[in-house]
Amino acid sequence: MKTIVAILLVIAGTVCARAQIPVTDFANLTNNTMNQVENMAKWVESIAQLKTQIDQLKQQVSIQGDIRQWTGDPGAAGAQLNLNALSVGNMVQQFGQTRATIISTVNSVASLDNTSQGIFRTINAANLDGQPVEHDPLTFRRYSVLDSQQDNYQQVVLDSKNREIELQEELATTLAAVKSASTDAEVRKYSVKIEALNGQLATVAAQRRDQADQVVAQKIANDARLEQERIAAAELEANDNYLANQRVSTYMGTLHVHQNQP
Repeated sequence: MKTIVAILLVIAGTVCARAQIPVTDFANLTNNTMNQVENMAKWVESIAQLKTQIDQLKQQVSIQGDIRQWTGDPGAAGAQLNLNALSVGNMVQQFGQTRATIISTVNSVASLDNTSQGIFRTINAANLDGQPVEHDPLTFRRYSVLDSQQDNYQQVVLDSKNREIELQEELATTLAAVKSASTDAEVRKYSVKIEALNGQLATVAAQRRDQADQVVAQKIANDARLEQERIAAAELEANDNYLANQRVSTYMGTLHVHQNQP
């Protein structure tokens, strides 16, 4: 009897032990599966967010590309401009000779032979003996300077006029390019160039006026100096007359008149 009971207990324990193993593994498997499902859901959500961000970046890049296509590349637009008329040498170009150069090279009595392209007669004339008159160089130097400045001004007018024609041609070409510009950057660059060309035209005109002002200033200086010399000569003459009268009076005082006796 005891042996049978022992056998039954062993069988029951074996059955219970076999029944517990499947239940424990299923629970763990279920928990692991649920965790994996949750992780996959999170991954899917993260991937969706990344895809949304990528789409937004693509849209921004597309918008920037459209803007760049409309506005253009300012650097590229500037490189395509023809700046030959606005080179550094042309920007700082000076017309004519300076006053210091004219004064240092002028011929003192050259003004006497200057006819201003046939407008005047030469002043040099022979004396009674048929010999040329020796003129005072300092007296006529001022007029030689004035003549040289007038000639310089005429050359400046010619050179600056040619320069103005070049600038106006470049300005017309640039204005035509503005009408055909396809980007906003090109329009801005052309606008800057137009302002620079207009500035150059104003500079050329100002240099021409400066040369004309030098001629006028020299003429005023000559006239003022001539007036000074006339006043000084008049004072000198008056002083000489006074001294001469004093000398005559002194000399007359030294004379003694002797009367003849009848």
